[in-house]
Amino acid sequence: MPINLHIEGRIARIEFNRPDALNAINVALASRLLEICQQLQQRTDIRVIILCGAGRAFMAGGDLAAFREAAAPAEMATAIIEPLHQALRLLEQMPQIVLGSVQGAVSGAGMSLALGCDMSLAADNTRFCLAYSAIAASLDGGGSWHLPRQVGLQRAMRLALLNEPVSAEQALVWGMVAEVVPTDQLPSRTQALAAQLAAGPATAQAAIKRLLRQSSCQSLAQQLDDELRAFVQCAGSEDFHEGITAFFARRKPVFS
Repeated sequence: MPINLHIEGRIARIEFNRPDALNAINVALASRLLEICQQLQQRTDIRVIILCGAGRAFMAGGDLAAFREAAAPAEMATAIIEPLHQALRLLEQMPQIVLGSVQGAVSGAGMSLALGCDMSLAADNTRFCLAYSAIAASLDGGGSWHLPRQVGLQRAMRLALLNEPVSAEQALVWGMVAEVVPTDQLPSRTQALAAQLAAGPATAQAAIKRLLRQSSCQSLAQQLDDELRAFVQCAGSEDFHEGITAFFARRKPVFS
């Protein structure tokens, strides 16, 4: 299978599984990603979704070997990008926190995917590179939406047009990732953070994700109205009562 899906408790791990091809995305992988996202969309018990890659790379972009052999490259591009974009829309809309866990080559669509996660952890051997213009292609996977919002327009232009690589440390400084860890500690740190998030207040976390993601597309007045509705919804939850009770009892809350 081009993707492995592991579910343990409240955590689902989507692992790209084409290590010999550095997990380069092809039609089968994109289609399978959409199927998995549609499946997870129905799971109310899942709180965190991890995106990661098997082997020494997260994802080295699109499968250029497949494009080279394709009789109609434009048709293949459509067959890859349409399910990929549908999957990304679902991941953005779903209440679960999407946690990226990246290492090695994070290029092309792989970089777009990493930028689109709610939070991403990067191993210290990670190298980001858009690489699209090097093959006379434009961005996909939401990269053109996320990158300028994270690093600014001028820097995004430079990275997209000149294909300059970005180290994990620089990505952290620029706000492209939330944390950098030693390569050998990436799996354990990812699991620990996922467990911490999975134990959190689901209603509040979903509201936080929604509010932050929509903030750049709304007026302040619209955002204030949505903040009010979200807080009122949270205040009526069992988790809010538990959080307040635990605060005054000076103990750690146990959310349902």
